[in-house]
Amino acid sequence: MGLLLVACGNKEPAAGEVPAASVPTATASTTPSTSPTAGPTAAPVDNPSEPGATAEPSKKPTVAPKPTPVKPFRLSSSMLLTGKEMAKGDPSRRWRSNSQAPLAPICGLASTRGDKVQGVLSRHFTDELEADGGQWITRYSDERAARAAYNQIVATIKSCKAFSPGQTHARKMTENRTLALGDRTRILRWYDYALPSDPGSENGGFPYAVTQQGNVVSVLAFSEMGTGIEPANFERIARSAAARLG
Repeated sequence: MGLLLVACGNKEPAAGEVPAASVPTATASTTPSTSPTAGPTAAPVDNPSEPGATAEPSKKPTVAPKPTPVKPFRLSSSMLLTGKEMAKGDPSRRWRSNSQAPLAPICGLASTRGDKVQGVLSRHFTDELEADGGQWITRYSDERAARAAYNQIVATIKSCKAFSPGQTHARKMTENRTLALGDRTRILRWYDYALPSDPGSENGGFPYAVTQQGNVVSVLAFSEMGTGIEPANFERIARSAAARLG
């Protein structure tokens, strides 16, 4: 029996077997994996703005585009109504134009001007008897300013606070209408008439025509003893004036 135990303890391992004591135990590695299956690390992208960048700068200088020049709008005397057109429009008067500056209309200079003025022209008309008038053309910074001036001028004429008739007269508006001329046109007319307390006093007619065309506003203003220029004739004159604004 004793011999048998010794033989079992000294048994040789079979071919291919490894003694249990010699098998290594797996432990977690603290070194980064170098397995060939790991994805490649992305190479940094070149940035030309960083120092050491390999991108070659362009040798051609950058040329800024030249702005298209805008021609400034200029007023011209050809935009003013002529004496001949006045005479043709109102043949009952011997109208002519002259170099004299037109007198301020009854509603004042505010009834011919607005804000942001960049240029002005005017012309005086007379029949050398009892009628006078003028045309005022004003250029503004842009169409928006011209529209504001147009509205301001019309409002000033409608209120007409600059000049009031004397104690023997009263005033009433006999025309206030629009025409399809230019961008917009308004005709207004004041009429001064004698009160019953002074029937011998002379009456007076004061028609206005205000036209906006782009950044330009034209004002026609006349005064005359009696009722003034006939409405149909004044409209014809206003149409001739608007046609010259372009």
